[in-house]
Amino acid sequence: MNRKRQRSTSGTPGDLATLRRQRDVATSDEQLEHDESDGNRNPPRVLSCVSPTASALDFKQAGVEVDVKAADAQAKPQPRRRAVVWFKRDLRLHDNLALDAAVRSQQQLQSVAGEDMALLPVYILHRPKRQRCGAVRFQFLLEAVEDLTKSIASLQGRLLVLRGDAEEVLKAVMRAWGVTDLFFEAGVLSYAVARDDRVRAIAAALNVKVTAFRGVTLYDPHEIIRLNGGQPPTDYERLLEITDNMPQPAQPIPAPVKLLNADTFCPCQLYSWLQHSYRHDPSAASTIAGVDVDTKTTAAKLFAVPPLSTLGLTPQNPHSSFYGGESEAMRRLDAFCKDESRVGLFEKPKTSPVAIGEPSTTTLSAYLTFGCLSTRELFYRIMFIQLKFPLRPGPTQVTLEGQLMWREFFYCYACGTPNFDSQKQNPGCKQINWRLREEDYVSHPEEVQQCKVGTRDTDEKLAMHQLQCWKDGRTGFPWIDAVMRQINQEGWAHHAGRHAVACFLTRGVLYISWLRGAAYFQEKLIDLDWPINIGNWLWVSASCFFSNYRRVASPTKFPQRWDQHGQYIRKYIPALRNMPDKFLLEPWKAPLRVQRNAGCLMGKDYPFPIVDSKTAMSKCVVGMSHAFSDSESATPLATSTRTQTDDEDAAGSSPWNADDMCCSYRGPPHACVATS
Repeated sequence: MNRKRQRSTSGTPGDLATLRRQRDVATSDEQLEHDESDGNRNPPRVLSCVSPTASALDFKQAGVEVDVKAADAQAKPQPRRRAVVWFKRDLRLHDNLALDAAVRSQQQLQSVAGEDMALLPVYILHRPKRQRCGAVRFQFLLEAVEDLTKSIASLQGRLLVLRGDAEEVLKAVMRAWGVTDLFFEAGVLSYAVARDDRVRAIAAALNVKVTAFRGVTLYDPHEIIRLNGGQPPTDYERLLEITDNMPQPAQPIPAPVKLLNADTFCPCQLYSWLQHSYRHDPSAASTIAGVDVDTKTTAAKLFAVPPLSTLGLTPQNPHSSFYGGESEAMRRLDAFCKDESRVGLFEKPKTSPVAIGEPSTTTLSAYLTFGCLSTRELFYRIMFIQLKFPLRPGPTQVTLEGQLMWREFFYCYACGTPNFDSQKQNPGCKQINWRLREEDYVSHPEEVQQCKVGTRDTDEKLAMHQLQCWKDGRTGFPWIDAVMRQINQEGWAHHAGRHAVACFLTRGVLYISWLRGAAYFQEKLIDLDWPINIGNWLWVSASCFFSNYRRVASPTKFPQRWDQHGQYIRKYIPALRNMPDKFLLEPWKAPLRVQRNAGCLMGKDYPFPIVDSKTAMSKCVVGMSHAFSDSESATPLATSTRTQTDDEDAAGSSPWNADDMCCSYRGPPHACVATS
C-alpha cells in the first residue's frame, strides 16, 4: 500500500494556539470510574483525627530509629481524609490523571468544607516467581521509581514504595492507614482490568472511594471495539477510519508545582500502624515496608527503593544506554524534537538498524512502556511540529504519529482477542506446525498455565539446542548474532533487527514457535510492552496480520545496505573485529589463512552456522505452505519451495519497506482465520 494517507482534520485544530486551548478538557474527558461500586456510593469512612497515633516510644518499640522531636510532632491532629495515589504504569508527574484528580479533590475539599486531605503516593513493587523480567528491565524500573521519588520529594511529598502483591498490599494499607480515597490509572488489558476490579471490590468492602482514569493509550480500545461492531479492527486503515471520527485525544495536563499534605505522616508512623495491624504476624508488615523484621532499621530505609541485588538480580555491567525515569524521558524527547525536520519528515523504514552512537529513532519506547513519558505528551509534541510540515512524505503508517497508532492497533487487538498470546486458543492465529510449539509460554504471572512437556525426540532436542544458540547469539550468522547480543546486553535493538531475528527463528530459518521467541523477548527487552510484543511476533511469523510468508530477510545480505564495513557487527561480536569486510557476514567462507590473520578461527573463536540457511529456508516454505493451503486453495505439492529474500531484487520492496512491514497486509479476507 503506497498511497499517501493524511489523517482526517475533523476535530483537529489548525494551529498551535487552538491546540493549547484544549488542555483543560482532560478531567471531564478522561474520567473512567467514580463512586462506581455500591460501597462507594456511601460517604467514605472518616477516622478520628488522631486514630491511630504513634509516639517516639512506639517507634522505638517497633525497632525503628527516629528523630524524637519529629516523631512526637506526628501525634498532633492530622487530616481525617487520606488518599492513596497508586502509581502503576504512570511513573511521572506530567499528564498524570490520577495525581491531578487527587490534587483537585484536595482543593475542592478545602474550598467547600474547609477540610484537609492527606496524600499518600505509593508504588507497589512485586516480583512473582513466574514473571519473566530480566535484570536490565528491572534496573530500568527501579531507576524510574527512584526518579519519581526525587520528583515528588522536590514538591514536598514522599513516595512510599511497598512490596508484595498489589491486592494484598492495598488491602493492608487501606485498613491500617485509615485510607478514605484511592486514585489510580486503570488498566485496559484483560488481566489488568480483572486485577483492578478486585482492588475495587476490596476498596468497596472498606468503604474507600475509588477514582480511576484511563490513560495508557490515546484512545479507549474498548470504545474502538464497540464502534467496530464488537470486534477489534484487523486492518490498520480501519483503525484510522474509526479513530478519525472519535474525539481528538485530550491535551496533556501539566505536572503539579506543589503537593499539599503529601508528607503528613512520617514513614515511622505508617510502619507502626502496619505493625499494629499485623501484630500477630510482624514479618508481614516488614515485608510490605521492605525491611528486615529482626534488624533495627532507620526511617530512611522504610518504604524505600531497593537495590537490584536484593531482588536476586545482578546489575548489567556495563550499564545499558537507557536510564529509567521521567527526567531522562523528557531529556530524550527534547533532544529528538530539537531537530524539527527530523520529526516532521520522519519515516520509520528509512531509519538505520545498525546505528552506533546516536540512534536513528526516538528510543522512547521504554519510557512509554513504564509511563515515564505520557503517550499524549509525545503525541502532541509530534503534532505541533508536524503542522509545520503539511507536505511530509510517506503514508501515515511510517510517520512518528503512525508509530503511536500502531501501538493503539496492537493494544486494541489484544483487548478484543481472547487468549491473544496463545496459538491454539487465539481465534485469529494461524495453526502452523511449529517446532517446540508446546504452550508453556506464561505471559502474565497472574495467569497460571499448565506446562506441557513431552518426551523429547531427536529433532526436539536439536530444536532446543538451536533455540539456545539463537538466545545466546551463537547461530554462526553474524547479523543475527549481533542483534541478539545487543538485546542481551542493552535490552534494546532497532525494529528491523528485531524483525530479522524473529523471522530467522520462525518462518525464515529455524521454524521454531513464535511463542518461544516472545517469551525470551519478554524477559530481555527493556521496552517490553505485552500487546506490541505478541502482536509483532504474530505478524513476523505470518501467524496473523501478514501472509506473505515467502518474503524473508536474508541473514547474510540484508545488513549490507546499511553497514558495508560492518561496524555494528564488529561492536557486538569482538571475535570478528578484524575479519575483512568481504567475509564479515559469511566468515565460514574465509580461507584458513584469512581466519588466522583476523584472529578468528571458525569453530573455535566463532561458531559455524548451526544450519544451512538455503536448505532450512526451503523446508520452512514447505511447512508454511501446508498451513496456508486450506485458506488460499493451494496444493502443497504444487507450491514452489523457493524463498524470496530481500537481496534477490535490489529494486524490489524489502520486508522493512512500508508496503510489507509498516502497512497491514490485506490479503484474502480469511488470511488471519485459524485453520482446523
